[in-house]
Amino acid sequence: MLLAVVAIWGLSWANMKIGLSYSTPMSYLWQRAFFSTFMMAPFLLPHRKEIRMEARVIAILVMSSVAWAFSQSFMMFALGSTSSGMSAIITYSQPLFVFAMSVFFLRGEATRLKMASVLLGFAGIGMIYLESFGSGMGSTQAILLLLLGAFLWAVSIVGYKLIADVVHPYWMSFSEVAFGSVIILPLALSTGGITFSLNFPYILSVVYITLVSTVIAFFLWFYLLKNEDAVAVSSSSLLVPIIAFVLGVIILRETLNLNQVVGIVMVMMGVYFVNMKPAHAISAESGNRRPHLELES
Repeated sequence: MLLAVVAIWGLSWANMKIGLSYSTPMSYLWQRAFFSTFMMAPFLLPHRKEIRMEARVIAILVMSSVAWAFSQSFMMFALGSTSSGMSAIITYSQPLFVFAMSVFFLRGEATRLKMASVLLGFAGIGMIYLESFGSGMGSTQAILLLLLGAFLWAVSIVGYKLIADVVHPYWMSFSEVAFGSVIILPLALSTGGITFSLNFPYILSVVYITLVSTVIAFFLWFYLLKNEDAVAVSSSSLLVPIIAFVLGVIILRETLNLNQVVGIVMVMMGVYFVNMKPAHAISAESGNRRPHLELES
């Protein structure tokens, strides 16, 4: 089941790239959020009382959803001008931002290993960014948008962690797509309008990104987080950008040079060591069947 979730999200990047060849980024993203809202709503029924309706909780929920919506918007704009593999790698650098913010807002532990890992990860991003100058301004701007998107995604995750004890994760996912569809709509209308291509590849792409990647994969992900070891589940998500990179090469014939590959390896190593937990924390979480969320997608 875990490998299925990772494979679904890994394939999502090549799938989105294909979808963007038939639609504008905002139109495609709005359709994902709009259709997912109605598909995810039934999952809330068994958990309709598992959210505390307080001003602070609602404010953080809205803030996190807005951050997610703009994160996805920046990512979609960037995906139109850079490879799916590169987009996935930089977007999944968000744990570096999560760690940095958790030190200030969640009293996270700033060990030497984690600090060095953050520096390694950002050094890898710097190498990718400098290499992009040879590919034109479009590629450079795309990397900046992806970094901003990764940062805002991290903001949404930290926001959820602040209210995780009183909000079921299904409500967080639903809020993201529901509020997101409202926020993204004016952006879509002002950048080409809402269009839906009747070409079979586009229809298949929209069905995959809404039903399979958003609804089914999220349901499986939260089931695994509830019933399996949180460390193993969360760490496995690091495979998503790697799979996206490999599938981009196979399906879309994307290519990278040596400097970019070295930068990607540095980013992935930084993210891996930032996510790594001490042995005592792993033992503690192994006995806890309702762990906290570490990563989302």
